[in-house]
Amino acid sequence: MIKMNKETAVIYARVSTEDQDYDRQIIELKAYAKALNFDVVAIAAEKLSGAKQAVDRPELDTLLQKVRAEEVKHILVWDLSRLSRNVADTLAIVEILNQNCCCLHIKDLNIKTLDKDCKPDAMAQMFITMLAAVAAMERKNIRSRMESGYKHHLATGGKVGRSIGYKKPIESLKYFSEIKRNLKASLSLRSVQAIMEKQGKAVSLGTIVKVKQYLKENKLIA
Repeated sequence: MIKMNKETAVIYARVSTEDQDYDRQIIELKAYAKALNFDVVAIAAEKLSGAKQAVDRPELDTLLQKVRAEEVKHILVWDLSRLSRNVADTLAIVEILNQNCCCLHIKDLNIKTLDKDCKPDAMAQMFITMLAAVAAMERKNIRSRMESGYKHHLATGGKVGRSIGYKKPIESLKYFSEIKRNLKASLSLRSVQAIMEKQGKAVSLGTIVKVKQYLKENKLIA
């Protein structure tokens, strides 16, 4: 259990895909915490789309449970979109924090949601509502442009999908590095699968077999 006080904080960092990393967010938020005279006692970081609801993001869901249990009083985020890209979800999360006297600190705006008496900051609330709406609109516009471009591509004779004879590189398989590491530790296929599942990374036995065959062909394992 995390024991919190007004001088401690938890960092929440998020990126949307596996090939991205949140290291820069964490480094900058640690510096931000130092400037605010906070000690960072925990870091919650995950690689999931911000369009997913909080309940579908394990790290954020666990963090909110700690907020409800009054174990967390300060949360630091790099920008509002790290918290969520959905307007309703963003406002719902902020409301949960407000109700439990947990102050959200947004680095890029240099604002916080609560004052020292746990009363919502009106200016911060206005910014959050406005930025959440703009972010959602931008995401909708990007999706619309992508769909329009896709339709135009098809209408003008363009093709989609892989070229004939193309084979996807085995190294591009999801979780390839982790599967390889476990196989090189001489674990069985099902043991590797079980380890991945415990980490919340569902992988089929077929995928693990492919990686094992690749490692054997390249003499990386016996």
